[in-house]
Amino acid sequence: MTRGLIVNLLLLIGVIGLGTYAWQKMRQSNEPAYRLSTLPSGAVRKIQVAPRSGPGYTLEKRGETWFLSAPIEARADLSQVQRILDLLSATSKEKLAATELQRFDLDPPAVKVTMDGQTFSFGTINPLTREQYVASGDGVYLVSTYYASLVPSSSDRLLTHSLFNEGEKAVAFHFKTFSVEQKDGKWTVTPPLAGEQQPSQDELNRWFDEWRYASSLVTQPWDGKPAPDSVQVRLADGKAIVFSVLRREPELILARSDEKLQFQFSGEVARRLLNPAAPKEKEGAGAS
Repeated sequence: MTRGLIVNLLLLIGVIGLGTYAWQKMRQSNEPAYRLSTLPSGAVRKIQVAPRSGPGYTLEKRGETWFLSAPIEARADLSQVQRILDLLSATSKEKLAATELQRFDLDPPAVKVTMDGQTFSFGTINPLTREQYVASGDGVYLVSTYYASLVPSSSDRLLTHSLFNEGEKAVAFHFKTFSVEQKDGKWTVTPPLAGEQQPSQDELNRWFDEWRYASSLVTQPWDGKPAPDSVQVRLADGKAIVFSVLRREPELILARSDEKLQFQFSGEVARRLLNPAAPKEKEGAGAS
């Protein structure tokens, strides 16, 4: 076989491969894709989750903030809410009539998710495609099991991990022996921290950001049990918030009294939040 013939044969194989790929893509693009919903996620104001067994929960959007309204009243974690809303973008290549729902373990379903009146009911998993049957409206669809994993099974997982609401801005922190206040755009510590090197303005700005962006490892309802210490925070709108210091070590637990929530942080976070003069450890410090 001559070299030219070999080259031509390889080119032919390449053309056939590209043609097959293009045909497969065209066939896939021509397959029907059924949307489970046309409801835009930004328009949703209420979400209800009802599992087959165990308690459910309700979420409501008030202004631009999501709240749990049942079984407790509390701020919700936006990332967890957004995961549920991602269900609205689900599509399926197959739509079946919503009849004889017991065939799909949809009577009753494992869990029902209702968003502004539209209900998504999750049933069994197809053993061949490993997709899940979901009923909505007049159809039953096969969708990725990924969508069921987006729905938290417990309301505790919906609790916010942020100490402050999005619109809240702290301007003063009052500890037992000192205060940190913002005046004319600058932070001041009064009285000066005893036996400590006084933090610079940049260090205080970073310390404020530690409070502003702190994200708890775990958030739980607070039973209101009194604590030996607290931090009083004043917001720009004049509102006062009290954080009870339930524990300092081995992890920090702060309870926000007006929301009846307690936030758990690592011990390193405790060292920084409760002492504006504490240096932030460099990445990798202490590693062996």
